[in-house]
Amino acid sequence: MHKRINTINAIVVFILAEVVYLMTMAPTLSFWDSGEFIATAHTLGVPHPPGAPFYLLIGRIFSIIPFFEDIGARVNVVSTLAGAATVMFTYLIIVRFIILYRPNKPNDWELSEKISAYGSGFIGAFALAFSDSFWFNAVESEVYAPSIFFTAIVMWLILKWDEHADEDGNERWLMLLMYMMGLSIGVHLLNLLALFAVALVYYYRRYEFNPKTFAGLIVISSGLFFLIYPGIIKGLPTVMDVVSPWVAVIMIGAVGYAIYYTQKERMKILNTIVVSLFLIVVGYTTYGVIFLRAQVDPPINENAPKTMKTFHSYLNREQYGDLPLWPRKWSSDPTHQRNYNKYSSELDYLLSYQFVHMYARYFGWQFIGRAGDIQDDGVDWSKLWALPFAVGLIGAFFHFRRHWKMGLAVSALFMLTGVALIFYLNQTEPQPRERDYSYVGSFFAFAIWIGIGIDALFETIREGMKEEKKRITGATLVCLFGLFFINGRMLQVNYYDHSRANNYSPWDYAYNLLMSCDKDAILFTNGDNDTFPLWYLQEVDRVRTDVRVVNLSLANTDWYILQLKNLSPRGAKPVKFKLTDDQIKQLSYMRWRERKISMNVPKELITPRGDLITPDTDTTQFRPVKPPAKLSETIEWVFRPTVSVPGPNNQTQGYIRAQDIVVYEVVTNNMWTRPVYFAITVSEQNMIGLNQYLRLDGLAYKVVPVKSSQVFDYTEPDILYNKLMNVFQYRGLNDPDVYFEETTRRMIGNYKNIFLRLAAELSAQPGDSTMVSLGGLKKQVDNRSLAISVLDKAENILPNERYQIDYRILSGMITIYADLDEKDKARNLLPELQEKVNVFDLSRDPRPKFTLAQAYKAVDAYDQAEVLYEELFEQFQDPMIKNELESIRQKRQNALIEDTLNDSLIKP
Repeated sequence: MHKRINTINAIVVFILAEVVYLMTMAPTLSFWDSGEFIATAHTLGVPHPPGAPFYLLIGRIFSIIPFFEDIGARVNVVSTLAGAATVMFTYLIIVRFIILYRPNKPNDWELSEKISAYGSGFIGAFALAFSDSFWFNAVESEVYAPSIFFTAIVMWLILKWDEHADEDGNERWLMLLMYMMGLSIGVHLLNLLALFAVALVYYYRRYEFNPKTFAGLIVISSGLFFLIYPGIIKGLPTVMDVVSPWVAVIMIGAVGYAIYYTQKERMKILNTIVVSLFLIVVGYTTYGVIFLRAQVDPPINENAPKTMKTFHSYLNREQYGDLPLWPRKWSSDPTHQRNYNKYSSELDYLLSYQFVHMYARYFGWQFIGRAGDIQDDGVDWSKLWALPFAVGLIGAFFHFRRHWKMGLAVSALFMLTGVALIFYLNQTEPQPRERDYSYVGSFFAFAIWIGIGIDALFETIREGMKEEKKRITGATLVCLFGLFFINGRMLQVNYYDHSRANNYSPWDYAYNLLMSCDKDAILFTNGDNDTFPLWYLQEVDRVRTDVRVVNLSLANTDWYILQLKNLSPRGAKPVKFKLTDDQIKQLSYMRWRERKISMNVPKELITPRGDLITPDTDTTQFRPVKPPAKLSETIEWVFRPTVSVPGPNNQTQGYIRAQDIVVYEVVTNNMWTRPVYFAITVSEQNMIGLNQYLRLDGLAYKVVPVKSSQVFDYTEPDILYNKLMNVFQYRGLNDPDVYFEETTRRMIGNYKNIFLRLAAELSAQPGDSTMVSLGGLKKQVDNRSLAISVLDKAENILPNERYQIDYRILSGMITIYADLDEKDKARNLLPELQEKVNVFDLSRDPRPKFTLAQAYKAVDAYDQAEVLYEELFEQFQDPMIKNELESIRQKRQNALIEDTLNDSLIKP
């Protein structure tokens, strides 16, 4: 009876979790690694090291099943199913732990005991399901939800073995467990940390506890871990590289013979060990997908692991370097060094930043409450009232009291996937993003204790109740408490900011960036979020495959530069380089002194605005460059070192990086045959001095032979207007029901800046007109009307009250509206500007209040402007402020005179 009820409950848990995850699942790709994983899964490409081949295979299967139109959504389902299955196994694990410490068998339980045990399983499982980090991982294409699934199934399998350990054939559970660990290697290595918890369960079942046997356990389990990780995972490719690939065949053959021999000789324990190792290797063979697919040069082929040597480097993540366990302050990066100075010692850094900030804070997010969704936000005790945390502590204490052996097994999982992992990773400050997703194994272990904590509460009140009816009532009330005040509260608090429903902004951002470029363009990008989404669109949806994306981070590696030069992914043209392949392989940091670069402009190949003449160019629509920019006969810029280090005689030595050489090579060798762009997210330092020859064409700057008066100052309103108003997509940005996390808000915040740039350009000459496309027809429209429509659309798709835009941008919008005689619209924005400015300390920074005063002045609110100018002048005695104060007083006086005259003219 118990087995049937427990199975039904587990299925119900799975279905409920899956429904929630499907409701909150991303409808397509997300920012960060999601786009890369979906693209490489769909095409069986090679993602960043060390790869996730088993995940790619599963993702590929799901990508061809048409249960969603969007292929990204299909692959996202892998994470929802893995997440829901993990929640289900968490339920089963909790119930099993309760069975182990209760004196009577499940079929002999009273109704109150059943309610408590099954209810505890529900509550603990859904505490994990609705926790911050686990939920985040479960609704996007990433490896972390499948990874924690393997941890959960491994823990469940060792408990199943423990249940059947005295039966014939119990070894099959151990063998299946080891095969799961082998498969997990092809997803993520985190699951290997569960090995020590597994070893503890096995040890307690087979051996009496004493110091000698426990020491043996530590030695054997550590040896097994090192056999699997350094031995098989890292060692096997090393041997294949150093000696011969045939070594692997020989080793597998030897293991096969060992299985045969130990089976024949009835060597039961040794046979189990050998078969288990063989199954780990079988699971590990999914990495053959990476090696085989690399041979055919798929469009995404990171590190190009085509030889044993490069494959070995790929598996060992050599491009990221080694992280020492000590010292903790190991990085020589200047930014990291500055942050190290905030801590008094190595130990202080380890405890204050790495343990507290990078783990304890994340732990608090799950079971106490997250203060906000901004990076480095802390813990908020008012969110979840710390009830999950308190009940989990009760559960941990109760588990140790009732069954300390299993309590220690859960503790091993909790510590090794949490605190110990922090020590191993040795993270630097700052991190480019929050790393909470890495520690979900630890949160999974604590969720088990939350479930046990609910049962502990029942057991506590049960002791004072003699009648079963009262016990039933008590068990029911305890479970209802957990369901409403733990699960219900977590669901309520976390639902909105964990729902990716209808969030198409990563897809649209990638589309808009690609559509910012002309045909056959070369587009420089900066990092993950302006690269991986583009790969997704090109590889999965086949959007703008003609654009060659050049990621500047990867441009420091020879394999990537060689791919740019020699390959034509999806028919995109190769990138021209003068450097030979051998020269490219030698690229590294190069000594460099500031020098002037000059390129002649072949005017016969370009339009009067600097665009390349192509067969599609409309020669009847040639227009000159908009002043003060002007077409140049020669592009001249200063190429300065991008890295400086102390040199001899107190002088600095300058260097340029491989990526700087790539930018130079691309521009000088491709400029007059195909357009070249920089994504707006690329920093000025990475542009090698070309920033006065850039035209803003949307989400990218186009390199043109047109010199602007200031850096990043050149736009052509008709081009930019067409992109922003007719080409770009902005799905759901103004929908209050759609949640956008910090990364998305930061990326789409670029739109507002570009809208303001265009409006400013148009409003600078409101009496002129511009030829734009309206309703598919070319029309000459006055700039004033265009500027107003641009600002109106910016406010429509990106409402200021929802998106925390900079006060200077908001002030710019107010000023432009006022200049265009739309003062009512300008005044409507003033309260928000006031709110933004009031958070600043006037004594430390006068600029915000000066900006607010200027905004008051623009909308003729002279009294408010005068008060602010007086306050600023009183504190800073600045002559410019004094001039503004006198000007505003004169304007106010003129306004009073004008009002008086108007009143006298009206009166009869």
